[in-house]
Amino acid sequence: MVADGIPGERKTMEPAEIAQFARNLSVMVRVQGPDPKGLKMRRRAFHLHQSGRTTLSASGILLPPGSLDETPPIIDHVCEIHKHAGAVIVTCASVIEPFLITEQRNDPRQLFSPKLIHDAHIDVLFEGGEKGGDGVAGPCWVPVKLLAVVDVPASSAALRSLIGAQSGSLGNPSWEVGWSLAPVIDDLNSEASKRQVGNDIGFTFESRRNFASEDSSNSTHMAQPAMRIAFLGVSSLDVKVMLNVEVSQPQKNGDLLLVIGSPFGILSPFHFFNSVSVGAVANCCSQDSHHCSLMMADVRCLPGMEGGPVFDKHGCLTGILMRPLKQKGGNAEIQLVVTWDAIATVWGERPHKEFQRPNRNLIYKDMGSVSSSPGSPSMSQLSLEKALPSIVLVTVDGGAWASGVLLNDQGLILTNAHLLEPWRFDKTSLLGQNKTTTSSTECKINPFKLEGNHSQWRNMLPSQLENSNAMVDDERTASLLNLSRKSYNIAVRLDDKKCQIWSSARVVYVSRGPFDVALLQLESLPFQLRAITPEFAHPTAGINVRVIGHGLFGPRSVLGPSVSSGVLANVVRLPAPLHKSNSTSAENKENLVPVMLQTTAAVHPGASGGAVVNSDGRMIGLVTSNAKHGGGAIIPNMNFSISSAALKPIFEFAEKQDMSILHVLDKPNELLTAVWALTPPSTTRQQPFIDNKEGRGSQFARFLSERQTDFGSLKIGDNVIEKPSDLFRRSKM
Repeated sequence: MVADGIPGERKTMEPAEIAQFARNLSVMVRVQGPDPKGLKMRRRAFHLHQSGRTTLSASGILLPPGSLDETPPIIDHVCEIHKHAGAVIVTCASVIEPFLITEQRNDPRQLFSPKLIHDAHIDVLFEGGEKGGDGVAGPCWVPVKLLAVVDVPASSAALRSLIGAQSGSLGNPSWEVGWSLAPVIDDLNSEASKRQVGNDIGFTFESRRNFASEDSSNSTHMAQPAMRIAFLGVSSLDVKVMLNVEVSQPQKNGDLLLVIGSPFGILSPFHFFNSVSVGAVANCCSQDSHHCSLMMADVRCLPGMEGGPVFDKHGCLTGILMRPLKQKGGNAEIQLVVTWDAIATVWGERPHKEFQRPNRNLIYKDMGSVSSSPGSPSMSQLSLEKALPSIVLVTVDGGAWASGVLLNDQGLILTNAHLLEPWRFDKTSLLGQNKTTTSSTECKINPFKLEGNHSQWRNMLPSQLENSNAMVDDERTASLLNLSRKSYNIAVRLDDKKCQIWSSARVVYVSRGPFDVALLQLESLPFQLRAITPEFAHPTAGINVRVIGHGLFGPRSVLGPSVSSGVLANVVRLPAPLHKSNSTSAENKENLVPVMLQTTAAVHPGASGGAVVNSDGRMIGLVTSNAKHGGGAIIPNMNFSISSAALKPIFEFAEKQDMSILHVLDKPNELLTAVWALTPPSTTRQQPFIDNKEGRGSQFARFLSERQTDFGSLKIGDNVIEKPSDLFRRSKM
């Protein structure tokens, strides 16, 4: 869209404005055909099957002739082959392929003359059809012709790189493309289905190895069909709308995205046609190109929305939504967007006349630059970009990984203690209660080395880190650590503007108190570091927040930190002064300090140790864990973080380098322990306060006390407090 009266300037639009414009370009694609055995509906999240016929639906984007300033070469090529002069619809091929003739159904080649099985046909529902008696144009069904089914090579390559299909025998955790709501037809290995992939602090390399034999053959063939798109032809006489569609500029992490599609469309078009979902860019990836060819989107989408157009904050076309990437045996679901840049290069490079795109190394954009061109990012976006370089990736002994936060320009890093000492959190609760021992797969600190695959890990890190054995050289610090384990092989990856650099690190401090925190120090400073800016002002529930961390994809991926958006759902507060073991209810009752933050932003394994930032890009919390249902499923959108206000001694130490400042964090605190154990404190102590303007925190505290028996069934980490009625538990990420 173009700002009124200012040629060439792209204005920021409200989501409602974008949606109003986008609805004229979004269509619902319906495919139906004979299916007497019900094979075409297998592994579909929804379908209609009646009288031996199956009907499937997805979404698509309508492109009338002349709607694009520059038509992608592939569209020109397809239209030339079929002598088609009308509108073109672009959708995902997955809804079409079940109805292709047998010879073409599994053909990986570009199909410029695809054929449907006998008696199968496709039609689309779009806005702005014939006007009814009330003079209002309603949705209209129109038959379409299948023109082509093609792969998007740039996006396929990016997906292969993302899931590690090109890495040989060391496969990534088991991934597949499809909706989590879709039924699983194939019999899954029972052990794999029970395994909590990436449990607690990231995917262990042992779990990767267990899946490697399966993935090495399957994932190579997964990416290409997952990124296939279809072109449909519509007669120009059937199109009543003529709109100018602008293509977006390159997106950055955290940029707004709007998706429009028809979830479960064929079940009731009246209810579900052209639904809107708003989110943000989580990450961008590409392969062998400076173009971003595949976006990971932090958007809530549902089956049937695949193929739908995706727009940016200016109402410009960014790409089309594909089916998500999901874990086998896990519950993570990553929305994927094929960018319009990638589609434009399917049949040769497209010259860029509208603007000069910046030269980027793989997926990395100039995160610290401020654009002076029209349509510059908002201050909120600029603040986010400044925070991104402060988030690092931390690996321990070539096994598990987590995130970390740079506290100063001297290389001091804040992360979680459970990365270094998982046994403290897996086998014993914060209250000291013994728990059931987790499986060997989950608890092994260095399964990668034990399995003898060190040579493959060696290729991932610089040679100077291979033999790095960071010793704890401070006597007091050594006393804080488990006596059976005083040395760690720690590597930290820093994401610069144009490259990634690994550096070794040593342990400075591991908290023995209730807070799950540890400090690391880089052994060398490869470039000027950018420290995070903390916010100590007490946050309030309802504010917009973003979580930055290295969730799901770890050291083998070239992805930088991902961003997820949400709101601050709740704040748990305790009376000040916080770091005193003898706090009582009569002490500073009105002066409350936030100790636990709960957000709705998606948090996945590996994001532990990442930052929760506000709209100004200031850190308000450190990610530690998220909720886990009693049935074993992690709840990504219910997570827990330590507030920056509660971590003031950490930030003070970052400035003064005085170890005595940290002593206060090691003191026992029953109230803090109870908060992080998700159990009610002793009734003789002050109860925690919930962020609540109506003063009902005391009522909730009494409720906790009265329901202590019921809440005793809550679980912590992966260890069950053996009581009936398991509700949910915290899971270290």
